[in-house]
Formats: sequence, C-alpha cells, structure tokens
Amino acid sequence: MISHRTVMTNAAQAVADSADVLAYCITNFGRGLAVHVGAYAQCIPNEDDSPFLWITPVEENEAVNEDEIFTVRMVVGGCVKGPNGEKYIESVITERTASANGLTVAGGSKVIEDLRDMIISIVRNARAGARVSAIRRQENDIAHFPLDWAEFFISYYEPESLT
Repeated sequence: MISHRTVMTNAAQAVADSADVLAYCITNFGRGLAVHVGAYAQCIPNEDDSPFLWITPVEENEAVNEDEIFTVRMVVGGCVKGPNGEKYIESVITERTASANGLTVAGGSKVIEDLRDMIISIVRNARAGARVSAIRRQENDIAHFPLDWAEFFISYYEPESLT
C-alpha cells in the first residue's frame, strides 16, 4: 500500500511538471506556480506566495471504507494581474448608465477557477499511486483582495490488495 503523502507528492509533481500550468501562471500572475504539499512552516499561503497550489490531507472520518478512501484538499490561490500588470478584482462587462443596466463580474475569480480546472485535469490523469474516485470543486466568491482562491477535493480509492 502506498502512503497518502506519496500520492499527494506524486499529484503535486504532475502539476509542477506541467508546461501549460507554467505558461498560464506566467501570463496571469507574472511567475510560475508554487506547489506545496503539507503544512506551511510560517502560516497559511497568502498573496506573497501567489500563485500557489496548497495540498493537504483532509482528516479521516469514521466511514465504512476509511482505509480504502482518503481525501485530499487542494487550494489554488493567486493575485491576478490585469493586462497592464495591475492587480484587479472586477471586470465591467456593461457600464451602468441612466438608461442602461450594468454588469460587473469578479475579474480574478474566472482566472483562478480556470487554473483550478486545469490542475484538476492534470491531477485526474496523473498516475499518483491511487485511483481518483471523486472530485468536488468549491468556489470562494468573497475575495480577500488582492488574493483570490478556489479549492477542490480529490477522493482517492486505494483498495487493499489480496496479495
């Protein structure tokens, strides 16, 4: 049986090795992705770590298959940069005027969520040492400017071998 830490590290390595993730992060954040497995020594990741992927195990529960299924939490965060390198939090789609309704969306959220979904695809297809059995995405629409983040949970299935 492979250790959970090894599975998390293997998934992290697959993300760190991705040229697509690197290009996306350089374009949208100005530098490559920092991938961390386990606890941060100083604190939880913040805007100084942008962009980052933080991978931690979820506490095990008393479920029937607790030894066969384990869940990993992955947080994708970053300070999204606009076209001129400025940090921004909204995109005005339509200006509100005296005679027209306006539409504004959180500008950083889509960039973060697209990065998260790119990472999910990599992790889903990585040969990390256990089979992915479920993926649950979760958004955080209340940004803490300048940091935006989104997270996802990967449940791995690792049946005990008969050998």
